[in-house]
Amino acid sequence: MRAAYLDAVERLPLLSRVVLRMHQADDLPFEEIARRLSIDMTAVMACIAEALGMIVAMLDGERPRRWRAAQISPTERTLRERHRRYCADRLRAMGIDKPVVWQRKTDDDLTVAILLIETLPEPLRETVLLFSAEKLTLDQIAERMAITRENVFERISSVLDLIEIGPKRFEDWLRMLGTDA
Repeated sequence: MRAAYLDAVERLPLLSRVVLRMHQADDLPFEEIARRLSIDMTAVMACIAEALGMIVAMLDGERPRRWRAAQISPTERTLRERHRRYCADRLRAMGIDKPVVWQRKTDDDLTVAILLIETLPEPLRETVLLFSAEKLTLDQIAERMAITRENVFERISSVLDLIEIGPKRFEDWLRMLGTDA
């Protein structure tokens, strides 16, 4: 039953999942969640209600549906806009001045990842694309690029370091807001 519950939580809409975890796992009251995320208290309550309703539906074998979207969607849009500003600021801090073109039908996290890859120097970009898109092993990449396995490893490590200092994914950013320093 616990595994089914955890699976249901993972399948929740992102904001409802993060708010539910802040309430349950971090034992935060609704007021504190609202303060940390800088959102309205009614949005917090709607996220919790939606999350619990969807979990019950999933555990009952039913298809969950968003029934609090009218109360949650404006908050999600506001948080996404704040995240986009954070991403643009973070990219500028990394020396990436290329404007971010946010598209309605493309996930924001994917947009940032594509921009990061596009701005990599060619050897790094080629290496990361062979590794992530073509799923080649380090040895296969080394052979194809006529470099050592250690060079491939160093290039991938460099890219991972850039990703680490780059903008956080939306969910990770929300969780960071929720931890409150």
